[in-house]
Amino acid sequence: MKSVMPTKRLSTDELLYGTDNTPGIVAVEPSGPDRVTVYRRDDEDRLTVDQETFRPWLLAARAEPWAALRNQPEISELAGDHPLRVLVQFSSWQAYGEAVRAARESGERLFDVNSMVEQYLVVTGRTLFKGMVFEKLRRMQLDIETTGFDARDPNTQIIVVAIRMTGGYEELLFLDRSEEELIAQLTDRITSLDPDVIEGHNLFNFDLPFLTTRAARYGLELRWGRDNSPLRIGGSQQRFKAGPLSLPYTPAYVHGRHIIDTYQQIQRYDAGGHLTSYGLKNAVEALGLTRPGREFVPGDQIRDVWRTDRDRLLRYALDDVRDVDTLGRLAVPTEFYQTQLLPRSFQSVATGGPGGKINDLMLRAYLAQGHSVPLAQSPQDYPGGFADLLEVGSFSPVVKCDVESLYPSIMLKDGITSASDTLGAYLPMLGDLTRRRLHAKGRSRETTGEEQAMWEGLQSSFKVLINSFYGYLGFGAGLFNDYEAARRVTLAGQSIIKSTVAALREAHAVPIEVDTDGVYFVPPADVRSEDQERAFVDKIGALLPSGIRLGHDARYRAMLSLRMKTYGLLTYDDKVLLKGSALRSRKMEPCFRQFLRSAAHGFMTSNTEAVREAYFTLGERIRTRQLDVSEFTQWSMLNAETFPTQPRLKRLVNRVRPAPKPGDRLEIYERQDGELALRQEYDFDESVPYLLRRLYETAGRFRALFLSDAAFEAFFPHLSVRTNLDQAKLQEATTQLSLF
Repeated sequence: MKSVMPTKRLSTDELLYGTDNTPGIVAVEPSGPDRVTVYRRDDEDRLTVDQETFRPWLLAARAEPWAALRNQPEISELAGDHPLRVLVQFSSWQAYGEAVRAARESGERLFDVNSMVEQYLVVTGRTLFKGMVFEKLRRMQLDIETTGFDARDPNTQIIVVAIRMTGGYEELLFLDRSEEELIAQLTDRITSLDPDVIEGHNLFNFDLPFLTTRAARYGLELRWGRDNSPLRIGGSQQRFKAGPLSLPYTPAYVHGRHIIDTYQQIQRYDAGGHLTSYGLKNAVEALGLTRPGREFVPGDQIRDVWRTDRDRLLRYALDDVRDVDTLGRLAVPTEFYQTQLLPRSFQSVATGGPGGKINDLMLRAYLAQGHSVPLAQSPQDYPGGFADLLEVGSFSPVVKCDVESLYPSIMLKDGITSASDTLGAYLPMLGDLTRRRLHAKGRSRETTGEEQAMWEGLQSSFKVLINSFYGYLGFGAGLFNDYEAARRVTLAGQSIIKSTVAALREAHAVPIEVDTDGVYFVPPADVRSEDQERAFVDKIGALLPSGIRLGHDARYRAMLSLRMKTYGLLTYDDKVLLKGSALRSRKMEPCFRQFLRSAAHGFMTSNTEAVREAYFTLGERIRTRQLDVSEFTQWSMLNAETFPTQPRLKRLVNRVRPAPKPGDRLEIYERQDGELALRQEYDFDESVPYLLRRLYETAGRFRALFLSDAAFEAFFPHLSVRTNLDQAKLQEATTQLSLF
């Protein structure tokens, strides 16, 4: 066993960006058992392709088991005293995989990265996209229109494929002679246009599986790879994390290209939870990005519009890919600029969680210096952030202040880091990222156009990584995790935010809700303009410890506080924002989501008559079957684990042909016989008593506003099929104002 000689300490630039500055790498792919292919763009945008030999590796605690292998690997001893002090390199990916499986079965301590691409990037110090800006990436947007949602249905076809490329190239491929020819045309276009990235909205869970299934019907393969290999659909579902959400998806891969799903990325972009729906049209509209004249065709009308007004459907499809490009330019640069730092593919960065990314940075830093690596600490409990509901009711006006990067600021101020970081890489990386973010943020304010977009993408990317450094300390799979350090940071954060609440009260503000690093409050009576609010927040911030910055985060015309992390906000341009699953569940029927928004607006503007009117109006529409089926259906994902426990859903699946499969999304409603049915089966047979009960339960979200249950019942009475609504409206609940 040879020893790896420690190298000199890395600079912070090398810690963050790796030790190899090769520019323009757009993809790295496995190309054999011991080779990778590196795709790189030169200064004139020409693509070069190089193959390199590569030895897969792992880290182990002992050399002896590996030295006894038949295909003897190269074994090296790393410096330092951490448990993972042996670097084992194999002759091929197959030899590596066989050795890992055998070692795990025998209980050997080891750490491995199950991706040849990430292994290569970690040990070479290379990253993708160095020297590039997002605008120079060759991005293709893709969208398909179909006559149904089940690709296995023989009556369903792909009728339109819309594509768009960086630079404004647009094309519509549509069903002319055969679906088989249409699919083949798409493959030809991808090959000739040669994108680095293929983007689409819900690509992973709809477009790509649909295309693959329809292609297989004709014996076709989607040979989209830069090496002419077919698109590959992953064998199992993975989870995509966006803040507190963890969403299932089935990954797909194209050799030499990256797949980016804007349905996922817009959820990460919406960290504040302002959007109520992440569907393409809804997200674009909510963000104020809808283009004048944008064509819309409801999903259930596509088949008919294709027959009666083909030009309209083609306009709609083209507008879809333009919207995908719009969301991509908004949400994807953060992931692009992260990829310049991280030893991962672009697609892996865009779908991976934050803990694994910091793990990669630390692992690369230690191996670059020939140093051993610790094992992750076993999971432990540690305190969370301070959160408290201080007031319930409707308040106006409201300001939100927050401590900027609370936990990272505490770590830098107090020097809190992982005890396992013997090389001292963690805090220098965090400090340098913080400095780079402030610089990028400043440059973003000073520039315009593409340059501003670049700086904004950089600062957003740095912000995401900065906020991940604290979470990594409590990351169960983090090699350098440290639960005691996480506990110290959290307790310090609790103290700071409690001090902020006390200072606000001392200054005659009314704190409403506090959560970890932010406080919603009613400012003092003499603080009304935005400038006055900012000055007031600065005054409160001056009372906090040095190195801790309190910022003015947002201002609102009103706030409706119901319970912890469940509230409504009314902006100064009259938009309603709802927070908390009780107010914005995606499984809730659209008519009840709309009622919640209307009622929240009424309560926040003291228009309680409008709230009662909305309640009774919806009740009457339900009672007299005036609702369109789309207003009371629910989307349900068919989950193989929970499906057996839901008898009604099981009976539906057994009845429908072709039978839905796990992973399919079903749009369902409850019939008057109590059974579930698909939207396309609707025959004016919805269960009116069920929907009226759901209306009453939905109104129950506002129960906290009332002084008693009796007052709530008087305001929102139970409605039934036989309820005389005119008489119900006349019920007196003392006076309206005394209810709250």
